[in-house]
Amino acid sequence: MDILKTFSREQELAMEDLNLKLLNKNPMPNNNIIFVYCPPKVGSTTLVTSLRLSAAQKFTVIHIHDKTLFSAISERETINQIEVNDYILYNKNIGKNVYVIDIFRSPVERKISEFFEYISPLHFNNSEKKINLYNLDKVINRFNNLYPYLGISDYYMDTYTLPTLPEKFDFENKYLMQDVNGVKYIKLRLKDSESWGNILTNILETPIIIINDYETEKKPLADLFRNFKNSYRIPSNFLENLMADTHLSYYYTDDERIDYIDFWQNKQTNFFNSYTQNEYVFYNQLCLENQSQNIIQTKHYIDIGCLCVACSLKRSSLLSRARLGETICDKIIHEEAVNEIKNIISNKNRLIRERVNKINDQIKYHNSKMYKPPAIGSFVVKNNMKNIVNK
Repeated sequence: MDILKTFSREQELAMEDLNLKLLNKNPMPNNNIIFVYCPPKVGSTTLVTSLRLSAAQKFTVIHIHDKTLFSAISERETINQIEVNDYILYNKNIGKNVYVIDIFRSPVERKISEFFEYISPLHFNNSEKKINLYNLDKVINRFNNLYPYLGISDYYMDTYTLPTLPEKFDFENKYLMQDVNGVKYIKLRLKDSESWGNILTNILETPIIIINDYETEKKPLADLFRNFKNSYRIPSNFLENLMADTHLSYYYTDDERIDYIDFWQNKQTNFFNSYTQNEYVFYNQLCLENQSQNIIQTKHYIDIGCLCVACSLKRSSLLSRARLGETICDKIIHEEAVNEIKNIISNKNRLIRERVNKINDQIKYHNSKMYKPPAIGSFVVKNNMKNIVNK
């Protein structure tokens, strides 16, 4: 990457359009951007939600897995020429303070999670409730056929195109950070997620509270997912590949790696013939053609980062509860947050009207007590009677 890299005017216009869609959607955009740029199913949704909930006023957080997001939000013809690294560098060049974060997750668990992420819209093209009733052996067989092609990339090593890497992961501080061309690239491990709050608080100089988000165990296929994790046995050829995994060797200490390999050695089964590369390409194409469900997820996060008054008030409330150790299940959805504020205002107005009416009733009652009609034997009545008789 070169900080002096130039872009054509058409490319700059395409990236300006991306900024309008991704950065300036909030009423008060800031100058600090965090790109959570990583593969799927490594814990990134929890990280994104935590950053937004903790520091939405200070950092704009963009969650991205690949460049397909660009064509989904921009109709410019040159958008396909833009790589994610180009977009990151462009924002640095226009004066933004940019952080880029990737996460490492243990290989087998990442593959399982990625498989289950798309099991409904892609792999079986059925509802999660129905898939939850599938025979477990059928699901395991499909997973093993896909195993070699799931969760294989490491963005920090392979995608960021950093000129050099530290010899080893920093196991003492539990993260890596390199400043390359003014962009700060950070690598975390999912196994250290309990320390992410302290790590990111120090790096970003802003208090960060970590909030768990989007766990598969909470989805309709939770039973199948849980049974799969408990029952799965790794084929011997997969275990051999796991033992030779360079990413695992880099991000785990020797002891951590030995423990991890030992765990799966104790859950080993027979050799399995997975799909070949050509078979996998055909399978993937066929699944995409057959899918009847939308693979794009909506309402994916607890916090999407909206900075309107209603969402900010909701965010403040959730953050206060999180600081007290409460598990957060609510989501900050703009329309719902606005309706909540409207309901609060409506209820307050109703209470005010009730109090005003009560006060008015009390005044009327008080006034009615103060007025006393003259008694029959009073001077006024007697005088009036005398006048009548004299007439």
